[in-house]
Formats: sequence, structure tokens, C-alpha cells
Amino acid sequence: MTVTHSGFVPASSLMQDSSPAPSFSFGEEVETADGCCLKKETVFPLLSEPQREESLVRCRLAEDLTLVPGIGKIREAELKRKGIQTLHDLKATRFSDAAEDIADIIENGSVREIFLLYQELRRTSDPYLLGLLGNTRTHLYFDIETLGMAHAPIILFGIGEIEEGAVKVTQYLLRDIAEELPALMLTREHFKKDSAVISYNGRCFDIPYLNNRLAYYGEREVRFSVHADLLHPTRKLFRDEFPDCRLETVEEYIPTFSRGADVPGYLVPVYYQRYLLRKDLEILRPVVEHNTLDVANLACLLNYETEMLYG
Repeated sequence: MTVTHSGFVPASSLMQDSSPAPSFSFGEEVETADGCCLKKETVFPLLSEPQREESLVRCRLAEDLTLVPGIGKIREAELKRKGIQTLHDLKATRFSDAAEDIADIIENGSVREIFLLYQELRRTSDPYLLGLLGNTRTHLYFDIETLGMAHAPIILFGIGEIEEGAVKVTQYLLRDIAEELPALMLTREHFKKDSAVISYNGRCFDIPYLNNRLAYYGEREVRFSVHADLLHPTRKLFRDEFPDCRLETVEEYIPTFSRGADVPGYLVPVYYQRYLLRKDLEILRPVVEHNTLDVANLACLLNYETEMLYG
């Protein structure tokens, strides 16, 4: 498996003579109206890219009678024993009106409308919902690294996008805290109105944190269509099989890009503080690699779970 990189060249390769090292030792410097930061791109070939018919996904969702308020697992089992297999089959029951409204959204609504429905029903952890994320063109895999304190700057942004059967991970790295705004603005450009954001605990952490930092500078929040936080469906699928559902643990049980020796997330602030003291970007190499794999392996996890559920 070949993984290609652009930018983030080892600092030692830039020092061919005794002249002083450049102001940035690895990475491509990007200039914006708000300042500069470093940018790196890494490309991972997808391990698998399952094909699924959206119509089949919608049919599977319409078989879940528990979407209707008042129908739990026990009542659903009773109804199915009576031959009521889909939401439409509830038309002769007292659940008819609610069932028809929900069925109409599932069958005719946009992917965004279905996600909003599940959010309203507090069912966004349903793994079968992931089958709707079939348009890889809109996928945006997202993960950040921070200094570990509330309201502290984000020091590394990781964004993954699907291009020609591969995951391209783009990262923006701060050489100094003053570079946070340009990195934020560059990151925000990746978010489009039709983006399907895919994260791991991003609903509670990464996206709110990103928006808080944008607000700190008086900038608008990121905009996107839907957000699939893989932590919750992963817990539903594997909580009884895996020791825990941390991303690093899950990666041990499914096909992903191997980490090798990895930096635990809680040590990222330590590495960055050490870098600020020495100003040697080589210190941040393990942090950058950790974030790269966090992003790339989200694509592997999404593909694995949807293939597992839909074949």
C-alpha cells in the first residue's frame, strides 16, 4: 500500500549545508489575508468502497417501526408477528398518521431531511442511517488537535476528502498560536453546504470547538448538510465485542491504516509545549501522523460499518 505525501518534509533533508534552517522545517507555507500557517496533504488509497443503492437503504429504514412514538422493541416484535413489517403497514392502526409522516420523509425526503428527522427522534446513533452517506463526493472527515484546555487554540486541523478512490487528508498546522486564524479560515473553506461531515465524537467536541474558535475571532460558523458522528453507531454495533470504543481500539479489530507507535491524544499538548520551547517542528511529527490516521481511518470505519450492515 502506497501512501503519498506533499509537504512536511523531514527537517534534516532541508539542511544540506551549514546555512540557517528556513523558518519552517517541513510543510508548505500557505499565505492568507489573515496570515500564514503550514499545510500538508497525504493520500491514502481506500481499502474498500462499498456500492449501495440508496433506495435499498430507505426501504431498510422504513422497516423500523420503533421510529413511531409509542412503539418500542416489544411492541414492534408483536406487530411484526402480526404481519406488520413496514411503516406503511401501520395504516390500519392508531399509529397511522405518525407512521405515514415518517415514511414520507424516509422515502421522499433528502438525506439532510432524514438526518434531521432522526435527530428530532433522538435516533442519530442508528447505524443503518450511515447507509445514506453513499455520495462520497460530499464526504468531509474531520478531526482536530488542541492544547487540552477549554477555549485553548486548535493547533492542528485534519480534513479528509474522497478523490479518485482515495482519501486525501489535508492538514493545517500552527507554528505559533498567532497562526490559528489563518488555519481556521482555510479549514472553513473545506466545509460546503452539501458536505456530509464524518467525525468521531465530533458532535460533542470537534465541531462545537471549531465553531467556538471561529466565534472568538468574530467569524461565522462552518456550514454543512449533515453530520454523522461514528462514535455512537460504533458503540451500538460493537460495545459487547470490543474492550472499549475508543477509535484506536476499534482500529485493532477492523481493516484500517496501521498506526505503529502512536501518540495518545492526551499527550498532544505536551508535545506542542515542547515544540514551542525548542521551535523544532520535528517534535510534532508524531502528532501530525496521529491526526492523519485519525482522519483517514474514519473513512475505513464508515465503509466497514456500511458494508457490514448492507453488504
